[in-house]
Amino acid sequence: MFSAACYAFMDRELKEEYMDRAGKGCGEWGGSVETHQRSSGSEEGYTVTFAFPEGKRCALADEARGAVRSVTSALGLSAKGVDFSMAIFSDIIDAEAKVHGVPANEVHLHEIGRLAGLFNIASAGLCYDLLQMEERDIIGSAVSVGKGRIMTAHGWLSVPTPASAFLLTSLKSRSGPFEGEMATPTGIAIVKNLISKQVDELPAPGRKGCGFGSKSFEGVVGYSRLFENDETVDEVKKWAV
Repeated sequence: MFSAACYAFMDRELKEEYMDRAGKGCGEWGGSVETHQRSSGSEEGYTVTFAFPEGKRCALADEARGAVRSVTSALGLSAKGVDFSMAIFSDIIDAEAKVHGVPANEVHLHEIGRLAGLFNIASAGLCYDLLQMEERDIIGSAVSVGKGRIMTAHGWLSVPTPASAFLLTSLKSRSGPFEGEMATPTGIAIVKNLISKQVDELPAPGRKGCGFGSKSFEGVVGYSRLFENDETVDEVKKWAV
């Protein structure tokens, strides 16, 4: 959803550059990327979907780490974009290692080991580059994690899952409002590495981008938003996610 929100926020020229670079990068791995306009209620935005042949995945953390670095190279990320993507990946692996009680290099991957999951992480770095996020002061709201239980590769787990709960230790979060997993470890790790602080009430949005996911919660399609506040602080426009 983060990449989709960023894509929706981009102007036409940046959208074209994103699709060109993401498309070429996916092609090197036998996959493709698609974007589609979508709406839900009063929100309008985009989805971003990465597709790869079945069976292509990384089973171990070290293998996936190397794959993410290769993908960031294929996407032509800057050094800061690579650092951003790798920080997201490392935080997820560290969380999985902590909850399973194993060294980071011995973590076995499931959902995140799929190429689409690795490209989602690298795509976040591409968006970070294209929107020059290192030059922005980005703030966030509390993370809505959902509630209840979900079925995973490890069986039924409570929401937030153990890895998500570990990642949330340094962030403000709230239960609900819907049943299900509203914030994934990848999404939480992106927020953790992106924002400077969290606030109880976000400023009024100016230009904004809305990114939709693939899950619906009680008829509401999951989404995230990136927007720019119209007020200028120290000549740097504040962004919110």
